[in-house]
Amino acid sequence: MNNTLRLQARGYQVVFEVKQTQPVEGFLDIRIAFTLDPRLGGITVEAVPISVMLADLSRLITYFEDHITRLEQDPDSESFTFVPLDLQFQLQAFSGEVRAPNDGEFTMQFMVNVGLTEEGTRVYVGGESLIYLEELNQFLSSLRQLLAELAQP
Repeated sequence: MNNTLRLQARGYQVVFEVKQTQPVEGFLDIRIAFTLDPRLGGITVEAVPISVMLADLSRLITYFEDHITRLEQDPDSESFTFVPLDLQFQLQAFSGEVRAPNDGEFTMQFMVNVGLTEEGTRVYVGGESLIYLEELNQFLSSLRQLLAELAQP
């Protein structure tokens, strides 16, 4: 099983590191880290460690597939903000261009939940930049493979 999945954008990457080999009651422990490119400071921040629902990971695949379909129709399309139930991260896909299934790009904002203030307000840290479809498709392929492996007895 591939325990590390990378979502690479221009200037930053998000790493999803699987911390267990089998989900427990539909949840999977995943460490999510946001890292700026070394030329931009190389800062890494990690999301609050919480289990992610497998259903949310499936929903993430659908989110990106739907966004790409909308971009094919209208390059100015923007998708709603994707937030999993555990609030560990949030992302939003913006306008872009799809020339072919593996050729195109769009702007993506990705933020990780780094904790709570004393008042209980969640704090997110992240970035916004261009992501190429080729790199997104590599991430989605790895995520599909992970979910398929976890579904096997």
